[in-house]
Amino acid sequence: MAAKRRGLTDIVMSGLLAALCAGLVGWPQQAMAEEQVEELKSEFRPTLPKAMEPKGVELKSEFRPRAAPTSEASPATELKSEFKPGTRPVQRPPAAGRPAEAGEQIINLTADEVGHDENLGIFVARGNVEILREGRIVKADVVTYNERTERITAAGNVVLIEPDGDVQFATYADVTDDVKEGILYDFRMLMKDYARLAANRAYRVEQDTKEVLRKGVYTPCAPCAEDPSRAPLWQVKAYSATRDKVKKTITYHDAWLEMFGVPVLYTPWFRHPDFDVDRQSGMLTPELHFSSKNGLQLSTPYYHVLGPDKDITFTPILTLGGEDQDRPGGVAMLEYRQRVVDGRFRLEGSGTVENRESDERREEERRLITNGFRGHVEGDGLFDIDENWRTGFDFKAATDKTYLRRFHLGSRDILTQTAYLEGFFGRSFAEAQAYVFRTTDDDIENEELPIIAPMLDYNFVGEPGVAGGYWGMDANFMNLRRLEGREVVRLAANPYWTLPYTSALGDMYRLTLQMPMTLHSVHEVDPDSDDRDPSGGTFDGTLVRVLPKASFDWRYPFIRPSTTFTQVIEPMVQVVGAPDMGNTGKIPNEDSRAFELDDTNIFLADRFAGLDRKDAGSRATYGAQWSGYAPGGGYANVFLGQSFQFEHDENDEFRTGTGIDDDLTDVVGRLQARPIRGLDLSYRFRFDVEDTSFQRHEARASHFNRYFSVSGAYAFIASDGIEFEDREQVSGYVRANLSDYWSVNARSAYDLERERLLSIGGGLRYLDECFDLGFSISYVPGGDAEESEGEVNALFTINFRNLGGLDIPY
Repeated sequence: MAAKRRGLTDIVMSGLLAALCAGLVGWPQQAMAEEQVEELKSEFRPTLPKAMEPKGVELKSEFRPRAAPTSEASPATELKSEFKPGTRPVQRPPAAGRPAEAGEQIINLTADEVGHDENLGIFVARGNVEILREGRIVKADVVTYNERTERITAAGNVVLIEPDGDVQFATYADVTDDVKEGILYDFRMLMKDYARLAANRAYRVEQDTKEVLRKGVYTPCAPCAEDPSRAPLWQVKAYSATRDKVKKTITYHDAWLEMFGVPVLYTPWFRHPDFDVDRQSGMLTPELHFSSKNGLQLSTPYYHVLGPDKDITFTPILTLGGEDQDRPGGVAMLEYRQRVVDGRFRLEGSGTVENRESDERREEERRLITNGFRGHVEGDGLFDIDENWRTGFDFKAATDKTYLRRFHLGSRDILTQTAYLEGFFGRSFAEAQAYVFRTTDDDIENEELPIIAPMLDYNFVGEPGVAGGYWGMDANFMNLRRLEGREVVRLAANPYWTLPYTSALGDMYRLTLQMPMTLHSVHEVDPDSDDRDPSGGTFDGTLVRVLPKASFDWRYPFIRPSTTFTQVIEPMVQVVGAPDMGNTGKIPNEDSRAFELDDTNIFLADRFAGLDRKDAGSRATYGAQWSGYAPGGGYANVFLGQSFQFEHDENDEFRTGTGIDDDLTDVVGRLQARPIRGLDLSYRFRFDVEDTSFQRHEARASHFNRYFSVSGAYAFIASDGIEFEDREQVSGYVRANLSDYWSVNARSAYDLERERLLSIGGGLRYLDECFDLGFSISYVPGGDAEESEGEVNALFTINFRNLGGLDIPY
C-alpha cells in the first residue's frame, strides 16, 4: 500500500491530470525570456573577483601564494593540510598534529599542491583536490577558501558526494564553508536510484533545506548506449524547480513533459513527493468504469498522512447513468489505517442513497426500493499480545447483495467476518475463532448461512521420548447456529502416539495409534438429506462417536547416483486399521464436503479435512515414486498409488464420486518433468479400475525463454452423480517479446463440455527502466462482476517512474 501512495500527488490541483484527460497540449513556440523569470533572492551575496567568474573553462587564480618551506610541495608528492574556517585572517591553520580545540570543525583536505596567502586570507589547493567535512566530499581541480568571507569556491570537474549517496557535478561552485548554502553552475546530479537531474544553476538556500534549480531537467531514463546525446524516452523540464528537503516535495513552475524530445504536456505548476518519499498527502490514481448496467463511474481518491503511524484516504465516486439511476449520484468512501506499538489495523466504509432492488431470492418477489441507503464496511487488523499470543480480525459486509458489484468494491460470493486469537507454544498451537458469513449470491439465503461462535482448536505435540516416540493431542469445540435451519454443537478430541524409526539399511517406518472421539448435539437435522433448512422429519439429539485407529507406514528410498543422472526409486506401503462405523446422516456434514482422492492425500491416515465425517474402515495403500535429476537442473518425477479397502460403508453417500467408494479405490498418479531449462510439464489423473475409465485429467505445459513464453492447461472432471455434471475445459496463454521493451500477450479459456467460450483477452505492453505503458482487454460471457449477459474489461496503464501514473479500467 505504501508504494501506491506516491502516485500523482497534487496532480489534480496542478492541472496536469486535466491535461492528460483532455489530450495533448503543445508547448508554446516562443519560450519565456529568462529575464522575465523572477530571480532568487537569497540571503547571501557572493562577492567574487571578476577573474573568478565562471567562463566555461577551468578557473585559474590570479594570485601566487608566497613560497615558503612549509607550503612548498613537489607536484608528484601528496600534501595533506588541515585548516579551520572562521579564524582570523592572519591566523595560520593549526600545526600538523595539533588536536582541534573544543567547538572547532576540522576540514580534511588532500591535494597535489596547497598554498596560503596571509595578506588576503586565502588558501588555494590545486590538482586532485578532495575535501571531507561532516560526511560530505568535495572534489575539484582547483579549490579556494577565503577566511574572511568564510566561502569555498571550486572550479574544474567539481564533484559533491552527499552522505545519502547522491552525487552532484558542476563546472564551478561558490558555497559556504559548511557547504549548506551557495551556487553551483552547470549543475548535474546522479541520484542513488540512478535518476538524473540537471540545471543551468542550482542554489542551496536556507541552510540546505531547499534547492532551487533554474532551467531544470529531470529524468530517470538511462542514456542511450549507442548515442548518449539522444533525448531520453521522457523528461520533465521546468524554468524553475524547488526541492524542499523539509516538506519532502519538489515543485515545478512552468513545466512540461517531453517524450522522445517532443513536448507533449504543459502545466504552469506541478508538485510531487521527493524521490525518496514513500508516503505523502495528495491525489492518488483515479479510476474510470463504464457499463450499460451501472453507467459511468469516476473515483478520485485523496490520500492524507495524519502522522508517521496513520493515514486516511477519502474517495468520492461519481456516477452517471445506468439502468436504475435516472440522475447523477455519488458514493463517499473513507479508509483509515494505523500502526500501533504491537500491530496494525485498517477500517473502511462507504455509503450512498439511491434506488435498488430488494434481495428476495425469487425474482417475482423483488421490489424497487426508492432512495434507500446502501453501503458497506470492511476492515482487518493484527495485534501481538506477547511473544506467544496474537489476535486479529477481518470482516466485510454490505447492506445488500448487489452494492459491491454496483460500485466495483471487490465483490465475492461469500463475505466472511472473523475474529481470532492465536497462541504458539513450541511445537503446539491454540486458536479461538468466531465466524459470520454473508453472501452476494442471489440463489443463497443469508439466513441459511452459519454463524460460528466460538470455534476452539488446540494442537499439542510433545517432545520425543523413548525410542523417539512422542505424544500428541488435537482438540476442537464448535458452536454453529443459523437464523433458519440446522444447528450443531461439537466437541472433538484425538489423542495419539507416534513412533518414527529409520533402520540401518535406510528404510523408514512410522507407527501411529490414535483415538478420535466426537460428541455432536444437533437440532433440526434431516438424516436423509443435506438440506440446511429442512421442512420436516428432523432429528434433535446428542450422538457420541469413538473410532480407534492404527496406521503403519513403510518406505524405502533407493538412490543410484552417477555423474550424468541420479535416480531415486521409493516403494511405499501403508496399512490402516479402524472399524467401519461412525458416519451417519444424523451428524450433519458441515466441514468435510470437498474431498476427492488424489496423489496428495492417498497416503494420509485421515484423508478427510474436517471432523464431521470420519475416514473409517481398514485399508492397505501401496504405491511407488521414481525421481531423476540431471546436473543441469532437469528432473522427472512419476508417482502411482492405490488402496485396497478391507471394509467400508458402501451406502455412505459421502464417498460417491470421490474415488474411495469401491473395494479397490481409483488409481491416482502424477507425472512431472523438466527436460530442459524453461520447459515444465505435468500430468495428474484418477482412474476408476471398476469402470475402467478416467475420472480426472489435469495436464499443464509451459515454456519460456528470452523471446516468448507459452502455457496451456487441460482439465476433465467426471460427474460425481450428486452435484456436478461432467466438466471439461482447456485454456492457454502466450506472450511474445517483440523487442527488448515491447511485448504482446493473449489468453483464452473454452468449455469443451458445453461448447462455449469462458473468456478471451490480450494485451500490449512497453516496459523499460523508467516507463511502463500497457493496454489489456478481456471478454467474459455472463461474468459475475456485472449484472449482464457478459462483460468487457479494458485497462489502460501509464506509469512514469518516480512520478506516478494512471490506471484507467473500463
